[in-house]
Amino acid sequence: MQKYTIFIIFFFIVSCSNIDLLLKDTSDLNQLKNNTAIIFANNTNEKFSRELYSFFGNNKNYNYILKAVFVEKKENIVVKTNQVAEKVEYSLEVKYDLFYKTTECKIFSKKIISNFYFTPKSAGYNFGTDRSFDKLYTDGIRKNIQDFINFSPFEDSCLQ
Repeated sequence: MQKYTIFIIFFFIVSCSNIDLLLKDTSDLNQLKNNTAIIFANNTNEKFSRELYSFFGNNKNYNYILKAVFVEKKENIVVKTNQVAEKVEYSLEVKYDLFYKTTECKIFSKKIISNFYFTPKSAGYNFGTDRSFDKLYTDGIRKNIQDFINFSPFEDSCLQ
């Protein structure tokens, strides 16, 4: 019985010797990262611009120009009899225009919409509710940007 136990332990150690416990860097899937200049429309949301820079970086040397127009829409879905919103739908619309080095070579143009619902818990200041809303809002922005990145590779007809 002792021989089998030693054999099983030896087999386990040998079979697990090639396991790497590291996360792979998937940044190479994003061809725009550290390769894009970003142009915003006037009055762009600060959270959106911060997240966009975190996805693409702030670069002086670039091959792509990304123009982003951000629009937030808010609609009260459920309203109580005293006109207090019980459920609110937020729609985050971003119009992305991607150019290759100059604005004459447009390689992508699309409006991407992300929605989320928020249920306010208090009419006044509520730390937990505000933190929850900020998390939902930031996640909505990140989802929108990730949806844009998932459209790559982009059309390259004007590059040839």
